[in-house]
Amino acid sequence: MTASTTAAKRSIGLRAFGHSAPQNKLGSTEPRLQTALLATRELNSQVDLCSVQRVSGERRFSTQSQVSGWGSHSGYYSGNKDSARSAPSAPFDYTAQRRLALAKDAADSQADNVETQNSYYRELLKPSMQDTKAPLVISRIEQGRHAMDLETLQLYLVALMRGKSTPEQAAIRLIELLKNQQQLVKHLVGKGGMDGYERVLQMLANSKELPNVDNTSNEFMANTRGAGLQNLDSSKQENMSQDDYEYEQDMQETQASDGTNKRPIHVIMHEKPTKKIWDMAKWIMSTLFYAFCILTLVNLTIEGSGIMKAATKPGNFEPEKLTNKVRFSDVQGCEEAKEELQELVQFLKNPEEFAEVGGRLPKGVLLTGPPGTGKTLLARAVAGEADVPFFFMSGSEFDEMYVGVGASVTGDTQVLVKDGDGTRLMEIGQYIDTYYPGANEGYVVPVDGVQTLGYTGGAKMDGCAWTTVRQVYRHKVDEVYEIGYMGDMVRTTGDHSVFIRAADGEIRAIQARELQVGDSLVDMPSSKASNTRAVNSAVSHNLTMWASEADSAARQHCRAECHAQGVAEDIAVTPSLAWLFGIYTARGEVVDSHLQLSFSTNEAQLKQKVAQTVADAFGASPIANSADSQVMQYSPLLAQFFARHCGERAAKRVPESMWTGSASTYQEFMDGYLIGCGGKQLSGSAEIVSSDYSLLRELAWLASMHRVQATLKASSSSWVLEIQARSTQRDVRITSIDRVAYDGFVYDFCGCDNEAFFGGSNAVLLHNSKVRSLFSAARKKSPSIVFIDEIDAIGSKRNPRDQAYMKQTLNQLLVDLDGFQQTDGVIFIAATNFPEVLDPALTRPGRFDRIVQVALPDIRGRAAILKKHSEKIRLAPDVDMVTVARGTPGFSGAELQNLLNLAAIEASKQRAKGVTNAHLDYAKDRIIMGSERKSAVITPESKLATAYHEGGHTLAALYTQGAVPLHKVTVIPRGHALGVTMQLPEADRYSVNKQEYLAEIDVCMGGRAAEELVYGLDRVTSGCSSDLERATKVATAMVTQFGMDEQVGLVSYSSEQREKLSAEGRRTIEERVRVLNEMSNSRVMSLLREHREELDRLAQALVEYETLEKNEVERVIKGLPIERKVVPQ
Repeated sequence: MTASTTAAKRSIGLRAFGHSAPQNKLGSTEPRLQTALLATRELNSQVDLCSVQRVSGERRFSTQSQVSGWGSHSGYYSGNKDSARSAPSAPFDYTAQRRLALAKDAADSQADNVETQNSYYRELLKPSMQDTKAPLVISRIEQGRHAMDLETLQLYLVALMRGKSTPEQAAIRLIELLKNQQQLVKHLVGKGGMDGYERVLQMLANSKELPNVDNTSNEFMANTRGAGLQNLDSSKQENMSQDDYEYEQDMQETQASDGTNKRPIHVIMHEKPTKKIWDMAKWIMSTLFYAFCILTLVNLTIEGSGIMKAATKPGNFEPEKLTNKVRFSDVQGCEEAKEELQELVQFLKNPEEFAEVGGRLPKGVLLTGPPGTGKTLLARAVAGEADVPFFFMSGSEFDEMYVGVGASVTGDTQVLVKDGDGTRLMEIGQYIDTYYPGANEGYVVPVDGVQTLGYTGGAKMDGCAWTTVRQVYRHKVDEVYEIGYMGDMVRTTGDHSVFIRAADGEIRAIQARELQVGDSLVDMPSSKASNTRAVNSAVSHNLTMWASEADSAARQHCRAECHAQGVAEDIAVTPSLAWLFGIYTARGEVVDSHLQLSFSTNEAQLKQKVAQTVADAFGASPIANSADSQVMQYSPLLAQFFARHCGERAAKRVPESMWTGSASTYQEFMDGYLIGCGGKQLSGSAEIVSSDYSLLRELAWLASMHRVQATLKASSSSWVLEIQARSTQRDVRITSIDRVAYDGFVYDFCGCDNEAFFGGSNAVLLHNSKVRSLFSAARKKSPSIVFIDEIDAIGSKRNPRDQAYMKQTLNQLLVDLDGFQQTDGVIFIAATNFPEVLDPALTRPGRFDRIVQVALPDIRGRAAILKKHSEKIRLAPDVDMVTVARGTPGFSGAELQNLLNLAAIEASKQRAKGVTNAHLDYAKDRIIMGSERKSAVITPESKLATAYHEGGHTLAALYTQGAVPLHKVTVIPRGHALGVTMQLPEADRYSVNKQEYLAEIDVCMGGRAAEELVYGLDRVTSGCSSDLERATKVATAMVTQFGMDEQVGLVSYSSEQREKLSAEGRRTIEERVRVLNEMSNSRVMSLLREHREELDRLAQALVEYETLEKNEVERVIKGLPIERKVVPQ
C-alpha cells in the first residue's frame, strides 16, 4: 500500500490495527480477499452498520482520535500523563455506566444466552461510549467462550470498523473467526443447503494455503491483544503516521495494565466544581439520617428497659390534685349538712384527740338528697378543710373494677367458649358482637350458660378449668397496649390486667400499663402426666353414650340400644379413645345415620387396628358391608357419639375432653389425626394441610396447652399447621410493649371465677381487678378520704333471685369496708340520690352508719347560692338576688348556677353592660319550659288550637282553689311542647294536701277540656297525652300512697306490692284512679263553660302576643287592653 493511499484512508477516518499489506502481494491474496468480502457483503445486506455514514456519495466511518483504556468512560482516562492531555471532556453519564454494569453482569452469568451477550455488545457499541469499547467487543467475541449467532457477527464487524480496521483487514479477521466457529457458516449460506455449506468450508480450508495469511493474521491479532509495539519492525513503524503510533502506544499501555497489584490501572478523574457541593449536601443528609436512627434506637432501648420511667406509674391510684382547695365557705344552701361534717374535719386534723377518750367516728358517711344539691362539693370541702388526700371514684367505676367492665381486649383475641352450641375456639369479638345490636356499646349484657377456659387453684395454679361467664361487655377506645410474646401479640386496654409469674412461682395480676419487657406471662399449665406415652389407662372421667341434656326417656332408649348391641353405656376417656377421636376427625363421616370410615387398599393394618380399638373401647363390631371392602360402617349409636363430641362434615372440632385431657391423650389424638389426614411426620415435627381453618386453629391452641409450639400459615388455597418438637418449657416472656392508637371496640368476659380467663393465639392468663389498689393507696396516704359517688349503682338491695354477678360487686365492697378500722385514718364518704334502694347491709353501723341529708335549698339558701355564684358576674343595679331566689322555688344549687350562666350568656349576646332581671327571667323560663323553637312552622289553625289548650290550663289555674299560682303562658313551641303554661309557688312547699292535689289534676285536665268544649269530642288532639300522664300519676299516688281515697282506704302500696295484690284489689285501684280523673274533667268543663267568653279572649290574645305574663292574663280576661308592641308575625 503506497503512502498516498494510506493518507487517503486516514483522511476518511480509517485506522488499521495491523500493517497494511504490500501492494505487490494484493494479487496473491485476491482469492482470500474475495472470500472475505463475500461474507462481508452478506452481513452488510442484513443490517446497517451503526457507524457508517453517507457523505457526498462517499462512504465514511466515524471514529475518535483517541481510544481510552479498558473500562474507561467519558470523564475518565486510563494511561500515562502524556496521554492524559487528550482525555475527553464530556460529562460522565452515571445512568449509562449503571446500565452497562448490569448488562455485563448478566452476560458473565449467562454465557450460553445469545440475546444476553448481544445486549451487552450493543451497550458497548452505543455512541455514548465514543468507540472506546470496540476492542473489548472484539476480544470477547474472538475468545469463543460465549454464545454467538448471526447478529453477533454483525456486531463483530461493527466493532472492527470502529476499531479503525480496513475492510480487507475486517474480512480477514472474520475468516479467522469462522474457522473456529464453523457452525455459524449455516447462517451465512442461507438457502444454499449442504452444497453451499461445503463450498464455504472448502474456501476457508483453501485460505490456509494462501501466502502470508497466517502472518498477516498473527500480526493483526498481536496488535489487538496488546502484544505491544516492540513486535513491529522499523519498516512498519516508518509506514505509520504520528496518530497511528500514539494509538498503538496507548493500546500497549492499556493492555499492560491488567488491574493486578503489579500492573494497576491508573485512572484520572475530572469532576465538575458543582459536584463538591452536591457531595457535601449528601454527606450532611446522610449524617442527619444516621443520627436520627441511632437516637431512636437509644430511646427505644431506654424506654423498654424502664430506666426513664417515672416512679409513679399511670396505673397507680393517686389522690386528686386540687389547685384550689374547696372550703365550706364555697358550699352554700346546706348549713345543717356542713355542721354535721365539721366533726369529720376535726377527726382528720387530729385523730389522737378522739382516740384518747375512746371515741370513734363513723367509718362511712352517706350523703343523700336530690341531684345538684352539692353532695360531691361537700365531700371535697371536707378534704379541703382537713387538708387530706381525696380519692374519688363513681359507683359505676367500682362496678367496672370488681366485675371487669372496661378492662378489655381487642376483638381478634382468641378465647375458648363453651355454651349450648358446643365448645369452640373463636375470636372474642365475634362472640360478643352477637349480644349487641348495631353499634351499641358501653353497657354490660347478662349471659347465661356461657363458660370459658380459666384455671383452678390460688396463687399457684393447679390446672385448667371451665369458668362461668356472667356478663359480656364491649366499648370503644382510642388506644391499646400491644404486648408481644412468643412471636404472638395480645392487645389490651391500659387498665386491663394480665397475670405474670413471679420468681417464686406465684402468679400476680398487673395492669398492662405497668408491665415491663422481660416480665413472664402465665401460659396454660402443663399436663401433670409424664411426657412419655402413658399406658392405656383411663383418666378420671367417663363419657356417656347419650347426650348430657337428654331427658329420661331418651336415656332409657339409649340404654336399651346399648344393651341390644352390646355397647358399653359409659366410655372411659383413654388414650385409645383419643386416638379414635383423631381418626374420626380426620376421615370419619356420618352417612345415612351410620358411622363410616374409609381406607385405601394399602391400609389394611390401619383398618384392622381401628376395628380392634373400637371393639376394645365400645364393644362394637362393624356392620358387614359387601359393597365396598375398604369401608367400615358402625351403628347409628356410635355415629351419634362421635358426631356429638367431634362434629361432622365441615363442622369438625376438637373434642371437649381433649381441652382438659392429659398429655398422653393429646399425643394420641394428634397421632390419630395425623394418620387419618395423611399429614407429614418429619423428624421432631409434623405438618398438616387442610382447608378447615377453624379446626387447625383449635389444634394449634390445643398444642399450646401442652407447651408444644405450633405455627399456622396460609397457603394458596388451604392452611398449613406446623407442629414443632415437644419442649418442656415455653418462653412466654414479654418481648415488646407498645402503646398505639386504636379506633374500634374492645371486649371482655365479666364475672368469671377467679376473675381470669385464657386468651390469645398462644394462650395467656388475662385478669381484671384494681379496686384493692384504691384501698391500699388510701391506707398509705392516711388520713385520707375515699369518696364514692352514685353508690346506688353497686349498693342496691340484693334479691335471692338475682344472679351471682349482681351481688359480687356489693359483697366485695362490704368485705373491703370491713377491713378498715375506725383508727386507720381513712373515712369513706358516699353519695346517692336514692337512699331507699340501698342494701341494709351497706348502711348498718360499722359501714355507712351516718346518713346526712342534703336537701334542696330554701329561699335563704338559694339567695346565698346565687350571691356566691354571681361574684364574678356583672349585675345590673336593680337586680336583687333575694327576689330571684323567691321566684325559683325548688331549684337546686346546680340549677341556680346554670341560671346565672345562661343569663350572662344572653347578656353577652345582646352586648348588654350587665345581667338584668329580663336576662334572669329568660334563663329561668328556659330552664323550666325549655328552649324556644322559633323556627318551627305552625299553621294559624294549629296555633289557635294550642292557644285554646293553654287557655284552658290558665283559667283552671286562676279559678281553681288550691292551685299553684300562674306565672306565665306561651304558645311558642318549647322543647317537645307546642305551648307551655308555667306555675310557680309563692313559697317553698314541704307538704301538699288533698285539695292541692285535686287542683293539680284539674289544671292538667284544663287543656283537654278546652279542646273538647271548643272543637268537640271528635277533634280532641294528642297534645293532651302528657297532661293525662301527669294527672294519672298524681291520682295513683293519692289512691295507693297517700290514703286519700275513701274506697281504697288508708293504705300505701309500692309498685312491687301492687303487683302482689289480688285481681280485685288492682281493679279497685284502677277504677278509683279513673274516677278521680273523670271527676276532675267534669269540674273543669263546668268552669270553662262558665268562663267561655274569657277563654275566647285569652286564646285570641295568645295568638296575637304569643307569651303573656300573669298580670297580662288578668287584664285580657277582664277585656282590658295590653299596652305592648305586637309581635310581628
